[in-house]
Amino acid sequence: MTLPPPDESWYVRLPDLPERASVGAVVLRRGGEEWQVAVVVEPGDYRQLPKGGLEPGETHEEALHRELREEAGLTRVRLVANLGVLERQNYARTRWQVTRYFLGITDEVGGPPLEPGFRLEWYALNAVPPLFWPEQGELVERVRQGAERGEYPPG
Repeated sequence: MTLPPPDESWYVRLPDLPERASVGAVVLRRGGEEWQVAVVVEPGDYRQLPKGGLEPGETHEEALHRELREEAGLTRVRLVANLGVLERQNYARTRWQVTRYFLGITDEVGGPPLEPGFRLEWYALNAVPPLFWPEQGELVERVRQGAERGEYPPG
């Protein structure tokens, strides 16, 4: 079964829709002369940035490192910038996702994800395929433009 892509209606908050705090990341690594970005492929071939919800008592950073391990098999990601918050409905339309995104840098390729059926793919920052969630693609483009201006990645 193929899920239809989200449209503008996913970005409208409905009354009484409970919030869910979550985290996500644009993770970069050096691939030769260019930067590459980590893309998680979920079952059904849905490409997106690594992300997920906070568990009770977790900080945003703790939750992100857990999600990176679970979804992408990444264990050594250094967070270098806060990219802000993006909001939308979850796919089931049962929660309002409030996702804080970070920019991370790693030197690893990634091990096997803990989530069954997930896999990690690396793409040149200037050649990322369309992501399932449009706002994530826009965020990657913002990071790409910042990298061209020398803003990202710092250090």
